[in-house]
Amino acid sequence: MTSPAHIYILGASGFGGGELLRLLAGHPGNAGIRVVSRHHAGSPIHKVHPHLRGLVDGRFEAEPDWRWLADSQRPVVFSALGHGDLASQFAGMEKQWADAGLTDRLLLVDLSSDFRLDHPGRYAGAYGRPHPAPDLLGTFTYGLTEWKREQVKTAKRIANPGCFATAVQLALLPIAATPGLGLLAVSGVTGSSGSGSLPGEGTHHPTRAHDFRAYKPLEHQHEAEVEVMLVAHGAQRHRLAFVPHSAPMVRGIFATVQFEWPEHGGAVVTQSLTEKYRRYYEGSKFVRIVEGTPRVAAVAGSNFCDISVATKGRSVAVMAALDNLVKGMAGQAVQNFNVALGFPEDTGLRQAACYP
Repeated sequence: MTSPAHIYILGASGFGGGELLRLLAGHPGNAGIRVVSRHHAGSPIHKVHPHLRGLVDGRFEAEPDWRWLADSQRPVVFSALGHGDLASQFAGMEKQWADAGLTDRLLLVDLSSDFRLDHPGRYAGAYGRPHPAPDLLGTFTYGLTEWKREQVKTAKRIANPGCFATAVQLALLPIAATPGLGLLAVSGVTGSSGSGSLPGEGTHHPTRAHDFRAYKPLEHQHEAEVEVMLVAHGAQRHRLAFVPHSAPMVRGIFATVQFEWPEHGGAVVTQSLTEKYRRYYEGSKFVRIVEGTPRVAAVAGSNFCDISVATKGRSVAVMAALDNLVKGMAGQAVQNFNVALGFPEDTGLRQAACYP
């Protein structure tokens, strides 16, 4: 039987930290969790995450006690710090881990964007700034479990994918190696929780509740992750164009990928393409191929991604729906935790969405 792990969550006061606590609270692989938030240090966890009252005890700490983690046979760190924070602090943390004897034993799962890309130029192009620690790029395993499952099994540093990137890649993986896909036109819709827990124009209720708008059209940072996946699969003669939208909902992502099936492929038959997707995801615990359209309400709160395919002649639309905070963030992180430590992949994650 796989032994449980002791866990630290850094940046645990945000939505990602709250979801990690919710999912790990009853996980059989959890031997103990401690949480860090400098802003909320000393406060009980339920003060920030009221839904966890009576389920998760403890208080936020200002700094992690690495000696506590070093006493564990299976030490794990989930980093839910803000984008750029882990990379900026990494050198100092590595020294502390070395001093505590953690370096070779620690499993680190990063939920931020810091280590998803493998090249400084690609990172700068996606995020508009240089990487704080460019020498570390390429040292993390990209944690889209459905693509990198074998690599995750032996990984010690895992970079969790972006939420939009997860939806779009899952929609494209079964056909990513198809040559001559041409223009991949992606429309994505997300809820307000994707902007994080700090209030801003994108999350303020009066400006969002009755509105629908695009943002960062054709320049969203998650495009770079999708492009890396396509190139890795040998995709040729393709162009990716992604327009994200802000929707009046809290949770969820709905992505639609449209393209023309290559001439050499002949007419597309919906059933045959759907079967291709079913075969590809046959061994995947959390991708469900559905008829009609996926629905955000059918996946919200769960780690599932629902996908469907529609065709008309050579025109193809692949649609994917997932919860941005679960499959697009914390649930994917727990899924990677399971795979890396040898737990069944769906441990702690087999729960239905809250519907309606």
